[in-house]
Amino acid sequence: MLINKENITSIIPQRAPFVMIDHLLAADETGFRTEFKIASDNLFLENTVLSESALIENIAQTCAAGFGYLNSLEEGGEPKLGFIGAVTQVQVEQAAKENDLIETSVQVLSTFDTIHLVEGTARSNGKVLLTCQMKIVLA
Repeated sequence: MLINKENITSIIPQRAPFVMIDHLLAADETGFRTEFKIASDNLFLENTVLSESALIENIAQTCAAGFGYLNSLEEGGEPKLGFIGAVTQVQVEQAAKENDLIETSVQVLSTFDTIHLVEGTARSNGKVLLTCQMKIVLA
């Protein structure tokens, strides 16, 4: 584990109650991995089911954590702010539920200057919940 739940906000801009990742497990130039346990007080729960938009946000925050961690290592300072340029190819396979542990992986597909095309997958118990591609722009 690279960053634990207590320190995750040091590398992402989100703050409670909108933090959708707990731990940064791995980060290198090819991709990132995070974990997130869905608590009963999560704002995106409705009748114990997590919204699909929350899973997309989980993937976006996995990108923020991964790029933030890598940038803080390279520059020795604050992580760069990132913006979502586009979300495409969203495939919803299953719903996530309260108390599920979400394991999210992001693969960096290509990079041009500060623009990154990534593919994210959110899983629980080894089953794919949602996949999508995102264009992330680092400021």
